[in-house]
Amino acid sequence: MSSDPALLLARLLGPEGRALEAALAAGDPAERGSPRAVAALRRLADAELVALALRLDAARARQHLKFPPEEPLRFTPELLEQASSHPVATHRAQRLAPLGPVLDLGCGAGGDLTRLAAAGAAVTGLEADPLAAALARANLAALGLAGQVITGRYPGTALPAHRALFIDPARREGGAGGRRHRNPGAFSPAPALIAPLLARAEAWCLKWGPALPLTAEALSGSAGPLAGLAPGDWELETVSWRGELREALLWGGAARCGAARQATLLIGSLRDWTALSYAGDGSAPPPAPTAPGVPGGPCVHEPDPALIRAGLVDAFAAQHGLSPLAPGIAYLAGEAVGSPFVRRWRILEILPLSLGGLQAALDRQGAGPLVLKKRGFPLDPEILRPRLVGRGERPVTVLIYRDGRDRRAPHRAEHWVCLGAEEG
Repeated sequence: MSSDPALLLARLLGPEGRALEAALAAGDPAERGSPRAVAALRRLADAELVALALRLDAARARQHLKFPPEEPLRFTPELLEQASSHPVATHRAQRLAPLGPVLDLGCGAGGDLTRLAAAGAAVTGLEADPLAAALARANLAALGLAGQVITGRYPGTALPAHRALFIDPARREGGAGGRRHRNPGAFSPAPALIAPLLARAEAWCLKWGPALPLTAEALSGSAGPLAGLAPGDWELETVSWRGELREALLWGGAARCGAARQATLLIGSLRDWTALSYAGDGSAPPPAPTAPGVPGGPCVHEPDPALIRAGLVDAFAAQHGLSPLAPGIAYLAGEAVGSPFVRRWRILEILPLSLGGLQAALDRQGAGPLVLKKRGFPLDPEILRPRLVGRGERPVTVLIYRDGRDRRAPHRAEHWVCLGAEEG
């Protein structure tokens, strides 16, 4: 994009852009990127403006999955992909906003920045991508929210005054749309630059990759983003919504709430949701597992991914009298636990994994619709589906898990199957 992105976006928000948006809305969605449709749009505006209008239109088609559809926000597809969903960003903003003027370092198109402003914070965003920065300003204005966005990169740009700091390091090469980095050393800002920034803020929140190691050694060790901070100086929160792990958050300074490790579930819809949290001891010893093939209770429970990534499965199991079906496997057996932090099945059978044995068990249980799940099984369980037949009508969940205890014993199997009927 050769033109100034801010000027180009200003044109898109003016009469030219409104004419383009009206033409796009009136056209066939399946034809919007076709040469004929683009040629028609080119009669209304130049190639750069048409290209930007098409990018924002492509994001708008999926925007309702992350933000309330009535909000007149604008994103490119790449920036929308990076943005946190409205409930997740709002949950985070409600904790950080009361702690003073907030600097959003690397604010993208303003998804998080607008949630912070809506929660009552005085906000400033710093963003290296000129188009993203322009979109962030436009999104604040579209919602009638106060705030400023500075186009610049840290290090290199002086940080504006702030009391609270939110950092979501860029994880993609070359910005939005680039290849995702898996090595935190390639993030921007890099971990070595993050720790000094956090030390200077009165309150802070660092969004970290939920798939990255979340141990104290990995986070506050010499190569971690919290290098030099003691374990009591920061807290970990993992957040899930709609059954998916959404993010891992590191909180420090005045933003701490007194829970070293916390799993949070956001339960509800895009507009109407409730946050439930579970805090526990991440160093709790694991309960003894059940004997191989032994149910260990009438029900098997699967912890929510937020509970797993917070390292709180053992604490939860001990509190509720549950035992893992196998060492290190997050399927927990015991009496029924009515908690939103677990899904629960009534155990029908447990048996060593073999196709013949599994099919015979399905026949005994009158199984019909099957759901296949796994823990510690190296293959996609769906490869088994074409070879299994549900001849009955009873919905059954097939839980495949690894039990590596003493495989030299002839009666031991490495992989087991638990058949369950979902209860809650």
